[in-house]
Amino acid sequence: MKNLLFVALLFLTETLTAQTTKKPAQTAIIFKPLIISAPKSTAVIKGHVKNFTDKYWELAVTGDLTNYSLKIPVDKYGNFNKVINIDGETEDIYLYLNDEAITVCAQKNDILTINWDNKNFKNTFSISSPKKGTNERLQTMISIYNLYRKEITELSDTLYSDNITDSVRFNKINSLYNKEIFTAAKNLDHPETRKLITDVYYKYTGLLNEYGLLGKYHLRVGGNSNAAKKLNQLFGPEAYSIKSEFAYRNCNNYKYFIYSYLNSGKALKETRINDPALRTGVDHPTPTISGHSAAIDNLNFSGELRDWYITYMLKIKFGTRSFTDAKSIFDDLMPKVRTPRYADSLKQLYATMLLLKPGSPAPEFSLKSDKGEMISLQSLRGKVVYIDFWGVNCAPCISEIQHATPYLHGRYKDKSIVFLNICVDSDERTWRNSLASMNVEGINLIAEGWVNNQVCQKYYVTGIPHYVIIGRNGKIVNNNSARPSFGTELTNELDKALSNK
Repeated sequence: MKNLLFVALLFLTETLTAQTTKKPAQTAIIFKPLIISAPKSTAVIKGHVKNFTDKYWELAVTGDLTNYSLKIPVDKYGNFNKVINIDGETEDIYLYLNDEAITVCAQKNDILTINWDNKNFKNTFSISSPKKGTNERLQTMISIYNLYRKEITELSDTLYSDNITDSVRFNKINSLYNKEIFTAAKNLDHPETRKLITDVYYKYTGLLNEYGLLGKYHLRVGGNSNAAKKLNQLFGPEAYSIKSEFAYRNCNNYKYFIYSYLNSGKALKETRINDPALRTGVDHPTPTISGHSAAIDNLNFSGELRDWYITYMLKIKFGTRSFTDAKSIFDDLMPKVRTPRYADSLKQLYATMLLLKPGSPAPEFSLKSDKGEMISLQSLRGKVVYIDFWGVNCAPCISEIQHATPYLHGRYKDKSIVFLNICVDSDERTWRNSLASMNVEGINLIAEGWVNNQVCQKYYVTGIPHYVIIGRNGKIVNNNSARPSFGTELTNELDKALSNK
């Protein structure tokens, strides 16, 4: 169930595009282990659990650049109390409980109290805040999660089908949008509701963008109720194209929609409009923007959102492009970032990537194999090493292993090349069972803990599948190598690496 963590937030990033075949619901977790900026504030998670036999439970916190997981220690009496860091005014939190990822949120100085009986979770789970408005928002979020988590998954499956028209896709998206936003707008006049309805709007706007429907169709709430009229006023046909400081500071769905929207060359308006609830800045002409460095000066919208966009884009570039290409973009954009926390994050990112540029010594590691042996990178010196960071819950990873990798093994059967398959998203038992059912060739290793595993951190594995080529001399050839299905793009790299002594 932890693979549900970022699916709702990251429909549209370049990283996901690189990882999926078509289905967003089958993508792997995205995390950013090496970009760390100082948190803006904190909140507290506390409570009590009955009949709990483990030493901790887990949650994850979204952030401007870092989605990080935390273990919440539980004492022998079932009590827990943990301070969490928050980047924006509001951050989403995913509670890994009862084999699910329950979505809630926290604000600066919040105290969230969680209680449940582990033998009867469904009927005993509760979450509350001493602040009345915050508490009402929490209860609404729980209602939304319980009511629509199954429907959104089923919707994704339906939208993936090639047998439906655009109009049918839109109607299905708009229909579920209507259900969810009316639930989110239960207390429409309450200030805390604004985050909920904004989240819902950008979640479904993101789906329109995902399937090429944005602009051709517009989300609209049906009916003539006062709530419907207000919602349609707040989120008009092109509301997504208007910069929103509120959404940037409170809604991760907005940030990741904006990343995809801007990166595809669309325009963003920084303008003052009539409704004060959506007033976002001073008047400016609509800029022509692009996600490529050559057009970055056309990003005329100002402030932290612009710096976030630049920083996030560079993070993606370093995670998916060659070091040379990413560095050229970094050199152009880094001087343009004015927000200190983002500038600091970029400096840390660049320092990390310097260690992984071609010609740098590959970070050493030693991992357990399926045969129970510890395999070190040092022991493979003298051979070309092709590393496949993969996961048992990652559909694109499995597709590569089953349909493209066998050719590579045949082509390089008698060559001095080692294929390392490093599983990152599983416990050992599940991993071993998957190896047996899939007949995975090569040397199979496991790096449990993913985001917390040093191997993933050292190699900046921001998503899976992720491939690395290491030369005979133990130095990096490419930390973002082509995947097996890319054919000659990969084999040319491997052949060149083999020819270098």
